[in-house]
Amino acid sequence: MQIKAALVLLVRSVAYVCATTLILCAVTLAQVTIAQISDTHIGEKRAPHAADNLKMAVQMINDRHPDAVILSGDIGENPEAWEKAKGILKHLKAPLYYAPGNHDVHSSDVDRYRGAFGKDYYTFRVKDVEFVVIDSELLGNFDSYDAKKPPPLPPATEEESERMLDWLGHLRDEGDTRTARTIIGIQHIPVFHDRGFPDPKPYWVINDPYRSKEMKLLHQLGIKHMLVGHWHNGRVFEREGITWHVAPSTSWLPWGGELGFATQSISPDGDVHTEFVPLPGATQ
Repeated sequence: MQIKAALVLLVRSVAYVCATTLILCAVTLAQVTIAQISDTHIGEKRAPHAADNLKMAVQMINDRHPDAVILSGDIGENPEAWEKAKGILKHLKAPLYYAPGNHDVHSSDVDRYRGAFGKDYYTFRVKDVEFVVIDSELLGNFDSYDAKKPPPLPPATEEESERMLDWLGHLRDEGDTRTARTIIGIQHIPVFHDRGFPDPKPYWVINDPYRSKEMKLLHQLGIKHMLVGHWHNGRVFEREGITWHVAPSTSWLPWGGELGFATQSISPDGDVHTEFVPLPGATQ
């Protein structure tokens, strides 16, 4: 009887350990949900309701309980507008991470952004997913909307660009990135057009030589999904082995669509599903 009782106890112990291990694995590999806000444009004359729309987005995001929130650029038109945006965004319950946009960083003023928000390129981790935030404004001069050819970067900003690309090239050597199950990229400006959308201007995408340099580094890191903004129009498309998830704007719609934000659901195998969430009743 003692032997039988011991065997029963052993079986129960093994079953408990196995069940506990399965639970821990399930927790470790749980789906990661990111709310992505973009192009909030506080202080933009063409978007007089931008602040009210952002407040609505914050409330709706809190109701969804994401693991984190990202704001993928064009936060506001000047430092005063940035402070107003921060005052609204401080009510988010989930951690918030910023990426700069071309209305935040121009060809020669990245230090102003850094003084207000801190680093313009960096990494952060949510569960076992590593996110790489890239300053796309160091990958081209986007000061002129109507430029027919990509204008050059000033020499000092070109040096900043090389430093960021060197950092990106060495991320695989760092512990957090090396151990990540999935790596997702974040920046403001997409690298490619989506079948000609929005229009052929260089303003809308990263152009060579920076395009080729960035794509090489993204592939080296094994990045298969990029969360971007800039177009004010929610879209998902694939180019050169990477899926580009373009979040809509909360502020105004130069290309149609709906005002809103995106939720990015990242599965245990690293796939990303995008849901576009409209802001009910929001106006430009």
